[in-house]
Amino acid sequence: MNIVARLKTKDEISHLIKIGTDIIMLDVSGFTAKPINSLDQKEFTHIFKEIREKQKKVYAYMNKMIHETDLEQLRSWISLFSELDIDGIVINDFTVYVIAEEYGLGKKIIYQPGTMNTNSFDALFLANKMKGMTLSKEITLDEIVEIIKSTSEIEYSIVGHGFIDMFYSKRKLITNYFIHKQLKVNQIKNNHQFVLEEKTRDSIYYPILEDEVGTHIFRDKKLKSFEEMKILEDMISDFFIERLFIDDEEYYDTIRAYIDNEARKKFEKKYISNFNSGFYYLPTEKTKGERHVD
Repeated sequence: MNIVARLKTKDEISHLIKIGTDIIMLDVSGFTAKPINSLDQKEFTHIFKEIREKQKKVYAYMNKMIHETDLEQLRSWISLFSELDIDGIVINDFTVYVIAEEYGLGKKIIYQPGTMNTNSFDALFLANKMKGMTLSKEITLDEIVEIIKSTSEIEYSIVGHGFIDMFYSKRKLITNYFIHKQLKVNQIKNNHQFVLEEKTRDSIYYPILEDEVGTHIFRDKKLKSFEEMKILEDMISDFFIERLFIDDEEYYDTIRAYIDNEARKKFEKKYISNFNSGFYYLPTEKTKGERHVD
């Protein structure tokens, strides 16, 4: 199992590798939703080569919805990835796979559409077409295991730690809200301070983020997968650790915690009150329309 970390700054490359990161994922300017550090092609190439010199793999993160106006620039990026011999391209929109196929990079694609990879038919359909698929965070641990058992002709991965997004719209929902309320805010785009509160779920707050490509809403607590990885670590290829809304110290501690048991104990003592197990043991149909209970 490879630990996949998102890069925030060039200066942390060596540190991420030192603490146990196997694969570093880079944001792609104009094609990464929820960006942390968007890189243009020159910056991407420079950082890619530095990571490769340290004998680590690199993934490109291209998770935005693709429109016709994006196609020319998308082809430019895919052409670059072909020249660099990228290790993986993590996508949300199947359009990227279609373009990647034109450049012979279909087997570099990791399909990560959030909530959509939920059954063995997905795995059987995608098998032998691409590198891998990231299983949905809305299915149980038992369901994850069953999907993995359905075919070995594709790599499996999960986003197993951090704030997990549960909604993505290309609409500028926060901007529209403040326009409707006739309120002025200094910064809306990429502001990590906004939250939503439901009337039926008192004192539970959902982070909400607006960026260049739309609006994203996240679960109220961060997901942890320490116990689950004991079951899945030999069954999955990549374990993605999300970084949004998490400071650098906690993020580094997180990577250590999935590698070393003593580091995990320290992590749990320091941070665990802000985490839960998501839907690993609670089918989502059991929660719809009901009041949230931890």
